[in-house]
Amino acid sequence: MYHRIEENCIGCGACMRACPVEAISGNKKELHRIDGKLCIDCGSCGRVCPAAAVRGPDNRIVARLKKSEWLKPRILEDKCLACENCVAACPTGALIMKDDSLPLQQNCAVLFYHEKCVSCNWCFKNCQFDAISMEVFSENN
Repeated sequence: MYHRIEENCIGCGACMRACPVEAISGNKKELHRIDGKLCIDCGSCGRVCPAAAVRGPDNRIVARLKKSEWLKPRILEDKCLACENCVAACPTGALIMKDDSLPLQQNCAVLFYHEKCVSCNWCFKNCQFDAISMEVFSENN
């Protein structure tokens, strides 16, 4: 299953601009479509849709959220074993290893490119060591 766009799409293109894998196509002011073969189910299309026209794999309308309210990975350095699964899984390249010159015991993944993160949870799902939690970041953290 993948996200899909409903008939109430207004064709504004916000979903196309938010999609990190270019899975969405459509002309301005016309119904847009998601290519299920390309969609990574990140939900970014729905979180930016002003018409609430995107359904998730669970068949619920994806709620629009301000980008500042999107969940982002918090890497728990004391649990991270530097396996790099999360870095490899990230479809946007938002995560990197802290310092490749460090020994594994001292290295860990970090969310380096905050603006690239689309809140897809792929890093969280691929972490075998419970070293990632998904949280809304505030200016204080």
